[in-house]
Amino acid sequence: MEIRSATLKDSLTLSALCRDVQSLHAEHHPQVFKMPQSDDFALGFFNEILATPEFTAFIAEEAGYPLGYILCRTVDRPENAFTYLMRFLLVDQISVRPDAQRRGIGTALLKKAEDHARELGLGKLQLDSWDFNLEAHACFEKFGFEKFNNRFW
Repeated sequence: MEIRSATLKDSLTLSALCRDVQSLHAEHHPQVFKMPQSDDFALGFFNEILATPEFTAFIAEEAGYPLGYILCRTVDRPENAFTYLMRFLLVDQISVRPDAQRRGIGTALLKKAEDHARELGLGKLQLDSWDFNLEAHACFEKFGFEKFNNRFW
């Protein structure tokens, strides 16, 4: 397996890889998430963000076949009266094709994001996940993530 940086030429690949996790979210929260109708459903989104410097994406491939991806965003939150300056790399999206799960691909993608954060001089890697996604939570906790915040509606 190889993990490489995504480029603008990979927008359709990322959109297709995103379809699995988007469908999962739409199944659990159809009032929030749109069900993707085709592999190119998020093409415009990926075209836009891959041209934005604070976003970075990596694709995991095996023999040229895409297995998963991770999309990260550099976050700079200035100090204010309530909090100190916070700089971190946010894992905005991560997905591994269902037929490729439980093979260490998610862990390898998280490791790549962790290395990227270190290269940028960022001390923290953060992500969030919906409550229903217990399999992802287990992967994140196994990787070493700790829960630190809860959201309610």
